[in-house]
Amino acid sequence: MSGRGTTRFRLVAWMGVVTAAVALLVVAVVDQGGVESEVERVQRLNSTFACPTCDGQAVADSNAPVSAVIRQFISDRVADGATDREIRDELVNAYTVEVLLNPPAEGFVALIWILPVMIAIGASVGVATAVTGRSQAEATRAVSAEDLDYVQRARDQVGATPSASAPEPMAAGDDVDGDPPDER
Repeated sequence: MSGRGTTRFRLVAWMGVVTAAVALLVVAVVDQGGVESEVERVQRLNSTFACPTCDGQAVADSNAPVSAVIRQFISDRVADGATDREIRDELVNAYTVEVLLNPPAEGFVALIWILPVMIAIGASVGVATAVTGRSQAEATRAVSAEDLDYVQRARDQVGATPSASAPEPMAAGDDVDGDPPDER
């Protein structure tokens, strides 16, 4: 491949990688749809709240008495028709923000969620710039007179002319300079 073709191939390859990454993120983030039953909703909500007396354990997984109270509260509020936000706000008012397994992305917490994504994007841009920048520099590098002189001296050394398409094959035992091989 020529320098220009290689650069284009690399650019297309990187664009494919970025497109695939974005597609995977979209699939991971987009809601899979479907109507949720009350039981499924209660289970989902139970898994989003932390037990206030347990260390990082979800209400759904905890056997603590306070977790049983929270599970019953969630079940009752879902049956009453409360929204997820209303249930969340009531539990936060009763137990503080510590009851949320996934705290809201505000202030410093938002930075924790955004920073890895920004680092990944920056690294991808850096790699793409390094790869395409280096190949473009190699492709546009002019041949110097010194380079041409070096090639001509190499051709003269093997007896080739600039118009020759390929050097003649050497016989077994021939030396590069054309002299008979040295006796050992």
